[in-house]
Amino acid sequence: MTSLLLNDTVALDAGWVSGALSLKEQEKVKDIFISHSHLDHTCTLPFLIDNNFSAPGFSLRIYAIPEVVASMKNHLFNNATWPDFTSLPNDLTPVLKLVEVKAEESVLVNGLTIRPVPVSHIVPTTGFIVEDRRASIGFSSDTGPTHRFWEIVNDLPNLKAVITETSFPNELQDLAQISGHLTPRTLDAELEKLKRDVPVYLYGGKPKHLKAIRKQVAALKRKKLSILEQGKTYKF
Repeated sequence: MTSLLLNDTVALDAGWVSGALSLKEQEKVKDIFISHSHLDHTCTLPFLIDNNFSAPGFSLRIYAIPEVVASMKNHLFNNATWPDFTSLPNDLTPVLKLVEVKAEESVLVNGLTIRPVPVSHIVPTTGFIVEDRRASIGFSSDTGPTHRFWEIVNDLPNLKAVITETSFPNELQDLAQISGHLTPRTLDAELEKLKRDVPVYLYGGKPKHLKAIRKQVAALKRKKLSILEQGKTYKF
């Protein structure tokens, strides 16, 4: 379940927003960027809206590439799986707005410039580049071996960190390849594409395999490589 909260009001993905935040904290979240349509990145969107629907002035903007917006319209907010909040309480003042963003098109939200960048997964997926006046970070979201993301990251001014994934241990390399994910082995090859000396943080390890993943990541002996801690605040 993947979610990164930025400056209390913006989230990258929504796998655990309503689970991790109190109701008061949820009300502050106004803008969410969704990398792809898989449930572990979208599944708390319905509950976030439902929890705050009646809160005075609450509204939520969700940004994603057109393929992801279409998936959410057709399969999530479709009045079958969940109510279509893009027309509630009415068409003129809906509580939910789905905003299409083109790949590599920047969006300015709450002092942050956020740019979706295509990565290599089994469904249309983007990572995100996040920038403000002082720092920039790259978040790959779910991906297998990819290229454009690293090209852009290497050119970022004030790059402070990269966040990427390692979902399976090396023993499940075939499964990782089929499903568009990384193992510690393929992660190591991906990090050769990173030409900047910055910390790299990992997420996405499947719970059943976390112990093996941690051991194999440690064996890479990369000093600035570590695994994100759930609930911890990181400052860049």
